[in-house]
Amino acid sequence: MCGIQNVTRKHGTYYYRKLIRLGPDKPFRLRLSLKTTSRRRAALLAPALTLICERVAMNMMSKMGRDGLTGAERAEIYRRQMLVERDRLEAMHASLHILPPDDHEDIGKALTLRLGASEMAAQDGAMQGKTEDFLVARIDPENDDEPIVIVAWSDLAQSIEHEGAEEAAAARLAEIGLEQSALREAMARKVVNEARIVAIREFREVLANPGAAYPPVPIGQYEPAPQHLAAPATQVTPVPAQPAVAGPWANMTPTEAMEKFFAHNPKTGGKDGKSRKKNGAAWTAKTRKQALVAARLLEQVLQGRPLAQMTHDDLVTLNDCFEKVHGETFLRSPKQQAMTIFEIVKKYESQIVDDEDVPLAQRRKKLKEVQENPNAPKPLTSKELGLSLVTTNRHFGFLRQLTNWFSGHQPIAPLDYGAFIMKKRQNARKDRSGYTEEQGQIIFSLPPWTGASSPQRRMQPGSLVVHDSWYWVPMIAWYTGMRLDEISSLELDEIEYEGGHLQIQVKPNSLRGLKTDSSERVLPVASELLRLGFDKYVEALRAADEWLLFPELLPESGIGTLGDAFYKTRWTHLAKKLPFLVKGQANHSFRHTAIDAMKAARIPSEIRADFAGHKLLSETEGRYSDAHMTLLREAAETIPKVTAGLVPAPVNLLPDRLRVPRKARPKRKEG
Repeated sequence: MCGIQNVTRKHGTYYYRKLIRLGPDKPFRLRLSLKTTSRRRAALLAPALTLICERVAMNMMSKMGRDGLTGAERAEIYRRQMLVERDRLEAMHASLHILPPDDHEDIGKALTLRLGASEMAAQDGAMQGKTEDFLVARIDPENDDEPIVIVAWSDLAQSIEHEGAEEAAAARLAEIGLEQSALREAMARKVVNEARIVAIREFREVLANPGAAYPPVPIGQYEPAPQHLAAPATQVTPVPAQPAVAGPWANMTPTEAMEKFFAHNPKTGGKDGKSRKKNGAAWTAKTRKQALVAARLLEQVLQGRPLAQMTHDDLVTLNDCFEKVHGETFLRSPKQQAMTIFEIVKKYESQIVDDEDVPLAQRRKKLKEVQENPNAPKPLTSKELGLSLVTTNRHFGFLRQLTNWFSGHQPIAPLDYGAFIMKKRQNARKDRSGYTEEQGQIIFSLPPWTGASSPQRRMQPGSLVVHDSWYWVPMIAWYTGMRLDEISSLELDEIEYEGGHLQIQVKPNSLRGLKTDSSERVLPVASELLRLGFDKYVEALRAADEWLLFPELLPESGIGTLGDAFYKTRWTHLAKKLPFLVKGQANHSFRHTAIDAMKAARIPSEIRADFAGHKLLSETEGRYSDAHMTLLREAAETIPKVTAGLVPAPVNLLPDRLRVPRKARPKRKEG
């Protein structure tokens, strides 16, 4: 606290803060920097600013009382116009039943044309202050034989007895006893048009669901406010929220807004996903897909409401759904992808077998069904439900970017994402622990390295050693500490000789980006990899006109990463043969093993950070000079050589028919 009224101090600079209320409307807070670090000067500026604020506020309130409309007056005009519009729309619909119009033989099409044109006219009036004449066309895209109907709005408005906004505004002002002025008429016209837009949308909803009742409209008696308002001496009763200004942004769904967000932001890849930032790569197709999934889930929670009507309660509902789904299977099947999040939650609830609310007999029945029918849904426990913190943070992170950008084009309710995005509490030293040297020896004693029965049956012992992703990915991870996706997506052009030494360029390529900017680095190929023929494997692939280090991991559909492909098709089979694995130990643990080995060998922290692609505290010239690469090669040699017992085998590539992009697995029929 700085001790000066209406003034705060942050990082040495003084700021002026004051809550200002204009009549019964919602107050707003004035925030500005005093641009000084002097307490004496701040103490002089603050009282002067307070006096100016009070003087300007009184002048504005006085002018509003003489010439404008208060919040209560606008609310009353809106209420009265809504009642008028409801009656008018019902009468127009009924008149179409009695005397069908000339432009359409179908009453439904005629009504659609009139509602759409009326809403467009009201939107123009709300945004522009007036409605210019325009042409309305109706085209049936599903029926080429259907004639195209084109009508002028002025003719259509006359045929449906549509009262102009000017006349309606004058009538509403007269009804509540206010003298007309230019400002009042303009404000009243805007409210009239807003009421028309809401009434038309409400009418459509009732047509779609005839059983739905109209929302109630307040019927309280209106009392004209004094013509000359003074500053309120007591707390003012809150007035109803005013309808938002309608426009192209007001009706956007979250997915439509996300597509617009892509188009407006080249860093996301732009409209087609191919745009690039001047400094760095755009979002990958996977990132864009994840962002659209988050928008789609929010859209399901909104249940037909546009993004502009989103509130913090909708985020609470979405988070509640995240806590009730099964993270390992959520949205993984085509069937789930066609369901809403509420339907998915209900489906998972039916699979719970340990809920106290579920009778014991029913729980036993579920378990018996699973035992007798392999295709039956897997029984779940309550503890298994809930998305991981990483996944929920990602969803809410995308939505925060979307709504922050959207609010610059359309007002939206305050949203507190800090209530949902949380930092994971964990000890980094215990997270995803590395492998011991003995465990490494066990891993590389399995059939993919010692001999398998065939290229397709790599976990069955035999005499065949095949050099492909089964063989090299875990080995590269052990001796380089590279991330799984960095290894799986390597292109042959990224592996080259420099100064007589084979090295790997870790950089963004056509298949994937990098986790951080510091992830871009150059790594030496360890001597043990060379002993086992890694350089010969690279040359053999080049001779076979390949461009990827592991072409068999590339999906034919283009969906998914090569790292995910390795994990699902290779690592899951290897993991079944490794009884020592604990939760968190997987491919990433190879990375921890390499870094821990260097740390134990007292390799300097900056060399370890550069090796791992972590952020460096300082940059030096000639980062990848000969001397620096020598240090990196020495660091690589400190990693335990757990493959020393393997005998080098002649390079044996996968057959051509298996060294092609993977086809999607056939969909399993769900019972």
